[in-house]
Parts: sequence; structure tokens; C-alpha cells
Amino acid sequence: MAAELLATVPVDGGRIAWRRIGKGPPLLVLNGFAATSADWDPSFIDGLASSNELILLDNRGIGGSTDDGKPFDIAKLAGDVARVIEMLGFERASVLGWSMVGFIAQTLALQHPDHVNKLILLSTDSGGADADLASAAVWSQLTDMSGTPHEQARRLLLLLFPDAVAESFYREFGDIAHG
Repeated sequence: MAAELLATVPVDGGRIAWRRIGKGPPLLVLNGFAATSADWDPSFIDGLASSNELILLDNRGIGGSTDDGKPFDIAKLAGDVARVIEMLGFERASVLGWSMVGFIAQTLALQHPDHVNKLILLSTDSGGADADLASAAVWSQLTDMSGTPHEQARRLLLLLFPDAVAESFYREFGDIAHG
């Protein structure tokens, strides 16, 4: 994957980092909770980039993006994506949202329909009143960014998977590469 170097766009209370790869119609690619633009499988990204200009984002406070430490919600994150679309000069773009970040993509489509050409949702939920969302205790654990990257990864694995699966995965893939 030969992506452009990380660049940033100013938003209210921070900067949103993004990378560009490919040629064709614009497709913003939004990764799941706490994942960066560099975390996608390269073969998946290369396949999409063969016919699209991909803009891969790091959400507010994740990876190369910054935030001011103030509370924010899905609507604010959707506003960040709208700002990126505007700053990059796209009239409209298709948007792919994976997992929890599918909520951001859906909110963007509802709040800024003039910015969204197509909406692509992967492994997400429709939200709304009937959504089965994480409890406050689980959400607190998900958003706990204390400790080293190893400690964060271990906590996340133990939260999301049965202990035996998480421990096995951590033993096999526990080294976190920086690059």
C-alpha cells in the first residue's frame, strides 16, 4: 500500500489525520473504534484503491489525529468527516464505515446528505432506540487509554473475547509494532 504521508485537516477542537491512496471517485474509509488508518489489511485497501481515490482517516484523538480533551459524541465525529470532505475539495464522496464507526458514517449521511454519494456499512448496527449498545461500565473500559499500548491491547482483548481466546491471541500476536 503506497499511501501518501499523513496529512491533517483542522477541525473544531483538533486536527484530523488522513492518508490518500488510489485514483478514481473519492471513498472515505473510516476504521473501527480506536483503530488508525494504518490498521487496515493492505490487500483490502489495495483492492479498494484499484478503482477509487481512498481517503483513510484517523478519528479524533486516535493515531495522527488530535483533540482538545473535551467530551465529544458521534455527531461531532461525523462533523469532523464532513470537514475533511470539504477541506479536500470533494463535492461528494462515498463513505465506508466499519464497526462502531459505522455510526459515524450513518450520522454523516443523515446530517450532511449533500456530502455523501454512497454509504457502505461493514459489521455495524443501525443504532437508534432499539440498539444494543455497551453499558457504561463496558464503555468506560473501551475508552480507557491509560497504560502502555501493550496494556491497552490486553485490556481490549480481555473485554471483547473469552479469557482463553484473548490470552491465546495475546500470546501469539502480543507484540505491537510501531511504524
